[in-house]
Amino acid sequence: MTRITVRFRGPIAGRITGGGVEVELQKSTTIGELLNQVMKQVPYLQTIWNSPTEIDRDSMILCNEVDIGIGGGLSSIVNDGDVLTILPLVHGG
Repeated sequence: MTRITVRFRGPIAGRITGGGVEVELQKSTTIGELLNQVMKQVPYLQTIWNSPTEIDRDSMILCNEVDIGIGGGLSSIVNDGDVLTILPLVHGG
């Protein structure tokens, strides 16, 4: 099993107890699959996003403090102990 910590920042963090969740997954799980699991575990997220692709589009996603866009994006494999941080992009004018 692989244990991953997912942390949220910004206004979403205040809506989730502790600002994040821990998820246990099978080995060789992608970030996209992880985010699908997190959306099931935290129903509030489904009021904001419909899919991992939307999360990726609307947020900066870091895995161990590195932007996932530098690597394989949502197809990147997570490893035991990884920390995923989701930073929603704030727009305004």
